[in-house]
Amino acid sequence: EGVDATTTSTFTTHELSLDQQIFPSIYPLSDTTVGTGMPVILKFDLPVKDKKSFEKHLRVTSSPKQIGSWHWYSPTEVHSRPKSYWRPGTKVSVSADLNGVPAGNGLYGQESRSASFTLGRAVVVKVNIPKKTTKVYIGGKLARTIPDSAGKPGFVTRSGHKLIMQKLRKTKMASETIGIKKQDPEYFDLEVEYAMRVTNSGEFLHAAPWNSGLFGDVNGSHGCVGLSTANARWLFNTVEIGDPVVMTGSSRGLEQGNGWTDWDLSWSTYSSGSALH
Repeated sequence: EGVDATTTSTFTTHELSLDQQIFPSIYPLSDTTVGTGMPVILKFDLPVKDKKSFEKHLRVTSSPKQIGSWHWYSPTEVHSRPKSYWRPGTKVSVSADLNGVPAGNGLYGQESRSASFTLGRAVVVKVNIPKKTTKVYIGGKLARTIPDSAGKPGFVTRSGHKLIMQKLRKTKMASETIGIKKQDPEYFDLEVEYAMRVTNSGEFLHAAPWNSGLFGDVNGSHGCVGLSTANARWLFNTVEIGDPVVMTGSSRGLEQGNGWTDWDLSWSTYSSGSALH
């Protein structure tokens, strides 16, 4: 109304210890190309109690636009995925604007992070465990049928909707990691080529030339899906991190959180894991 006025307000701040500050990390990293099943993964170095406050400051935008949801796996980890696989070529941007956001229990978000990545072509790997066969589809069309050998009795490969989590050109695999000691006749210690991880517990698709006589005929591994070196090389060069690997036909199911298990949940179950649901 044309009247000059002055108002005064005061506030105080207090110094936070590291035990009161929550720092986020985002995966996939910026400027990467990933598979069409890849979820956005945010991890926090301390537990978040007030998930609603945090989730209100998380954003995933894509071009072209797709419906998606966040899903909290724990107080320190939240994922986001679309309702259906990402469309090939989609550009995705992620922001976690968490600096100063209360997390409950006297903790606060520190630093705001962002990342952007691109979706690659549509590659889906389908492993039929009882038929000892892996089929690879590119753009919805069958590109290769590969005889394989999965887990034998006592080491049955899990059925479930998995994702390529890691690609290792060469890696050491030792049976101690799955509880088999040197004195056990099942003991092994091998250098493995073209290894593609699909679970935290140690399931891979990889070259297994020592089992070449079993491919397409007998499941004889300790839980991994073994392939010929030539086929493993081809698959290794075909898939991206985040490409779906759908394994079917075994009596052993995939535990939630044993790898990136986002697609092993129905959309209604997944979206109900949002704090804003």
